[in-house]
Parts: sequence; structure tokens; C-alpha cells
Amino acid sequence: MVRELTGTYIAEKILVFPPYEDCYIYKRPNTKFYQYFLSIEGEGSERKSCRTENLELAKKVALDRKLEVMSRQKQGLKVRRVKKLFDFIDDYLQEESERIADYNRPGFITKETFRGKKYHLDRFKIFLTSKQGNNIRLENLDYVKLRDYPIWRTVKSEYNPKPPKNTQSILAELTTIKAYFVFLEDKGYINSQPTFRTLKRESLINNRRDYLNAREYMQTINTLRAWSNKTNITPTQSYNRRLVYNAILIMSNSLLRIGELRGLKWGDLECNPNLSKEDQKIGHLIRVSNEISKTGYPRTVQSPTLQRFNTIRDMDGIPKVRGTKFPHVSPEYKQQHIFHIYNHPETKLGTNSWDRIWKEIKDLCAARYWNDKNITWYSFRHTGISFSVSRGVPLLFLSRNAGTGLKYLQDVYYHHESESKATWETLNKNRRFYDAIHSKNEEELIPIEDVMQIVVGTKSIIDKKESITRKRKISKVKSKA
Repeated sequence: MVRELTGTYIAEKILVFPPYEDCYIYKRPNTKFYQYFLSIEGEGSERKSCRTENLELAKKVALDRKLEVMSRQKQGLKVRRVKKLFDFIDDYLQEESERIADYNRPGFITKETFRGKKYHLDRFKIFLTSKQGNNIRLENLDYVKLRDYPIWRTVKSEYNPKPPKNTQSILAELTTIKAYFVFLEDKGYINSQPTFRTLKRESLINNRRDYLNAREYMQTINTLRAWSNKTNITPTQSYNRRLVYNAILIMSNSLLRIGELRGLKWGDLECNPNLSKEDQKIGHLIRVSNEISKTGYPRTVQSPTLQRFNTIRDMDGIPKVRGTKFPHVSPEYKQQHIFHIYNHPETKLGTNSWDRIWKEIKDLCAARYWNDKNITWYSFRHTGISFSVSRGVPLLFLSRNAGTGLKYLQDVYYHHESESKATWETLNKNRRFYDAIHSKNEEELIPIEDVMQIVVGTKSIIDKKESITRKRKISKVKSKA
């Protein structure tokens, strides 16, 4: 006999067939819908939401299920659906897929987020297989073993050959896994959710994204330029290579995210009338709409990439309309994707194509230039932001253009400032004191430690510098003698 629910887990318990307690409705604390409990002889118990706040309707739901159970038992049939854990995962993903939207907005998820959820649960399947065998029934789940998932993901093994580089990725996986168990609880398949071992979240300061330094970047770009100009390839390959080469340069200079870049249309590009005529030959505006923005909020980006977009326009054979402002395209082209399938401007270049091209780029550049760095598409945005910090671009301006928080920039990209030559010069300003010898332009360096050692009481640094100079002159005379 399965132990019935008791204690604080139950609120407003109402028997459906008093005085028998094999079927009743109840509420969980802090929930609005009634649940029903039904003991099924030989098969344990069933707990599900009635999906109603109305007492009489909830009773009817429980009663209907009770009568259905009795009917099937008379026929000698199994009452409960025999479903295993991985089957429920499929149910969860099916429900989540119904929330997919074209862009990030409240209550919905993007295609990228959905793919992430699927990947996370695939890792969870592998973990369960390694610990408890293949697909298992919910009632056979070992909650104690489940606790070890975060630790298991950090250790390289046969089942986990590539552990994530940081805990942020594991914590993201845990978010999905916990949401899955919330789904199971809401459906009445489990009584409680498992707990997991705690992983310390890395500070953003220590969670740097890999980026390319100036030398690595130029080596990569030079190699990709030659790669994009190859002639012994198909027209589709040639087009894709040239498209992606320009995309990398645009991302590095505009600081767009890869998802934002992929979603651009010609209508998202504008001339910047606030620039001089000379600057307008280089700079322009990019309107990042909420449909393609990672945050779900639109923003305007100033970008020095006009020539790159002109190159792509020429590649597509879009005629330049004289007398118009950048991007110089007629209205019928405004809704066409900039980064699209060869000869199909109505269709964006798909994720599989980007992934396949990235493998080519990685095979070409990783071993030669990137050392052990984990360079991804995102790394080019990161590289561009890093270069901007190194040039002394105010973080507030940079934050707004890149569409990321000022605090995030300060935490993640601070190392560029701390490692810069300008910071060195500022920190070491006046660390050494200069003492002119006679009236000549010669200077004698005096380390600050020497000065500090002889500064006593109210005597001035100048007095002590003169004392040091006299001592050194005497020393030189003695050495010559």
C-alpha cells in the first residue's frame, strides 16, 4: 500500500467517498488548483491536478477517474499508464516547444533556448544511464544518486568526456533539469522534487570568455580572407565563405551578437545623418529589433561597417539605387535577409550551415593561431569589445552600443584595462624620481625605495635627494682613485 499524503503537504483535504480514504481531493500549500489522490490496488497510487479551483468540479474529476479505474479493473486491465522517465522528458519538451516564439518575450522561449533545454536533458539522460541503466520508471528513481549530477558533470569520464569549462554551464543545465521535475510534480507524477549538490557560482571576473589578441585576430582574418577567395570550390561554398568572412568582420566591429547578426534584414540598416560626410563613408546605424535582440528589447548600434554591407549587397546582385541613402536598396529588398541561403534571400542561412562553416574555420585556424583558447562565434564580439576597452572607449558608451550591462562589462572585460600599457603608466607615474646633474640634460634615476628610506621627520625629499647625489659623487671619485 502506497503511503498517502499527510502533514503540511495537504491542505483542505476532502474525501470523495467518505469515510473511505482511498480517494480524496486536496490542495497543496500556496497553490490554487485542487489535486486528487487515488489509491489503486496492486498499482500504488495516483496524484494529479484537477486543473480547477472549483470544489464541485474537482470532486467530479476525482469521481470520474475513480469510476474509470473500477471499470478497467473489472476488465483485468492495467489502470496506470506505464511510462518511463525518458518518455516524460519527451512530454516535457513537447509542452515547451509550444512556447517557442520568434524572439525573446515574457512567457515564451526562443528556438535557441529550446535547443539548449534539449541538450541539457540529453546530458541528464546520459547521467542517469551511467548511474541507473537505461530508461527507468519514475518510482525506481534513486533521488540520492540524482544529487550528484553537478559533481558528475565536472569530472571527465567515459560518459562525460567533455565537462563544461565553468560552473555557469552546469548551473544552466540544472535550471532546465529542475524545471523538468517541476513539470513532473505539477502533472502529479512525483510527490517532491530532488535536490542537487551545490556548486559555487564563479564570479564574472573569473569567468572570462576567450578572445583573440591583436596578433591572433590579424592572423585569423588574413587566413580567412585567403580562404574566402578560393576558386576551386562550388558557387554555394564560395558564396557562403565570402558571406561569413564579412560577417566576422561586421561582428568584430559592430559588437552584434551572432543571433542578432543572423537575423538582420536590409531594412535594419540606416545612414547616420549626424556624422560628417567623410565619416558617413565608414559609419552607419544598425537597428536591432526586439525580434532578433537577445534581451527582447530593441537598440540602435553605431557601426563602422558600411563597406562590408556594400560588399554583401554587391555579392547578392542588389542594384545600388542612386540618390538614396545607405544601404541604397529599393523597398522590395528591405525585408530580405542579409545573411541568407545562396540564391534564396527569403531564407536565412540555417544554423547547420553556420556550424558546418565554423568547423572549417576552426580546422583552419585553431591549431595555428588560437593555442588552447575556446574560440567560438561569440568570441569575435568579445574580441571587438576587448579592443574597444583597450582603445579607451568609455564603458557607458560601449555598454549601450553592445547591448549589455555596464556592471557586466566592468566585471568581465576589466582585465583589458588592468593589463594595458596605459594602466601601467598611470599606476607607476612618479614611482621614480629624477635628479638633474649640474645644468646638463642628464638625469639620474632614484628608486622610490631609496627616497622613502631616508625621509625622516620633517626633512624634505629634495634635501634627501641632494644628500643621495653627494654620496654618489663621493663614491664615484673614490672608485676612480
